[in-house]
Amino acid sequence: MAASSAPSKPASLFRLDGTEALVSLKPEQVTVDTDVDISGTRARLVAGAFHTEVPQWVPHAAALTGNELDLSAELPFAVLLVPRPPWTYAVTWGAGHLALNDEHVEQGFGLMFGIRRLDPFDLGLVASAALDASARATQISIPGGGDLSAFRLEPYGELVNRLAGAADLTELTYGRITGKRYRIRVGNALWVPLAKEPRAFLADLDAVGAVVDEPDRNSALRFIAQTRPLDRHHRLLPTLEGRLAEALGGADDGALGLAWPATAVREAEHAGSFRITGLGAGGPFTAEGRLELGHLTDRLSAIEEGKRTKALRAGRVVACADDAGEEESGAAIPAAKWVVFETTIDHVRYVFHQGRWYRIGETYVEQMRAQVAALLERRYAWPEVKWTPSGEPDDEHRYCRKVAREPGFLCLDKDFATTPLHPRFELCDLLGPGDELIHVKWLGRATAASHLYTQALVSAEALRDEPDALAQLAAKAAALDPDRVVTESPGTVVLAAAGRSWNVDELFTLSQVALLRLDRAVRALRAELRFADIPYVPKSRARTKPSRRRR
Repeated sequence: MAASSAPSKPASLFRLDGTEALVSLKPEQVTVDTDVDISGTRARLVAGAFHTEVPQWVPHAAALTGNELDLSAELPFAVLLVPRPPWTYAVTWGAGHLALNDEHVEQGFGLMFGIRRLDPFDLGLVASAALDASARATQISIPGGGDLSAFRLEPYGELVNRLAGAADLTELTYGRITGKRYRIRVGNALWVPLAKEPRAFLADLDAVGAVVDEPDRNSALRFIAQTRPLDRHHRLLPTLEGRLAEALGGADDGALGLAWPATAVREAEHAGSFRITGLGAGGPFTAEGRLELGHLTDRLSAIEEGKRTKALRAGRVVACADDAGEEESGAAIPAAKWVVFETTIDHVRYVFHQGRWYRIGETYVEQMRAQVAALLERRYAWPEVKWTPSGEPDDEHRYCRKVAREPGFLCLDKDFATTPLHPRFELCDLLGPGDELIHVKWLGRATAASHLYTQALVSAEALRDEPDALAQLAAKAAALDPDRVVTESPGTVVLAAAGRSWNVDELFTLSQVALLRLDRAVRALRAELRFADIPYVPKSRARTKPSRRRR
């Protein structure tokens, strides 16, 4: 069929929940703003151009070449707003998406269409992010198309943001007339061919809405909808924020914990103190040693309940190299990103993570809990060596050296390895009698396990994939015990924890997600994951004091 006679043309389609659909536009940006009639429906057309600034690299190019470059430009756009109660649809061309008010855009609208109509055996692109401490973002493209398994999506905790692939568009004008499938793109928007004839165009909008609103029980992609971020106008947000506020004040309404932001893991691991600013009245203060949840909730509990979550988002936490909170070693990060909270409403689990709310289906959670519980039954016999906290920064190292007095154990804590892919990492904290890679951590927080998982995965991958890593492990073991010969990558990885036991009820949902991922990765490396509970004496709480730094 010739392009000129094609019944439809592709465009980006959004669905909005309010009348304030557009951002505030300057008069010079708009050339057309008028009501139009679409087969009896009153719609609004807005078109114009965004004026771009001179690129920042222009002065560099001009200085090198001696030529002045006038490269400012315009980005043309058009937006057609079509009311189809209770929604308003926005069709955008060019840079039209930049004119939409994001607060009123239905999040995941395009994905919901894709879940129901994309062919899971002919996907071209999957973009996702890990819902864990790593915040890893991944985009995989297969130009010729592939089935879902080719994209190696994790079964749990994978937040899919965008998809592309062949779709059945039988309900739309394009599909009815051509009888063909079409390669669509989906995310918050739906990029799909829409009819050029007005009446057929409205029918296409209604057909899209009907598809999005139909059940997804027969779709192989329905797991994508199990974990979704909540938009800013979700009806349950006031309830969720209220429960979070109560928990911040000390109420036992859901699970509240401390989690290190993805951008602060390294600084937090080595911090001598943490400085907290902007968290309600009382001025800045410093938490010596490790940061604990109580350092935040003690201040927040004194704030009126209705204002606590606002104060949490306004507060800032920065890791410091010294114990006085004066030598910053990282960026000041919103306090909301240091807190994780979980609660259940109508059999659905909601998680506050990295400053945002997510919904996780309860059936999904139950399946995951069952898998984690079975995984935690793989135990490793731990020696009767009690961990008595010393209060010193090298407390973990002291304990590892104590365990190394037991027969067959070697202490490799703080004895770093170096490879081309991993410039500085620990092979393990202890090498067990059977050459087990043992990683030791005090899990004072239910959320702290994610950092232990990362250490274990990096080590296992390096030992399996990099000969240098295995050679260094053998050399380090021989240096401590000349009779110890390590010739191959160890087949057992042990996570040994004090501060809490390895129990599914003591792990946050996101920690369970990360644990299942780790087990999958370790098994792919032909090794087995095991767990050990370290006998311990509870730690006393770290101190806080007013910050000496003037603000």
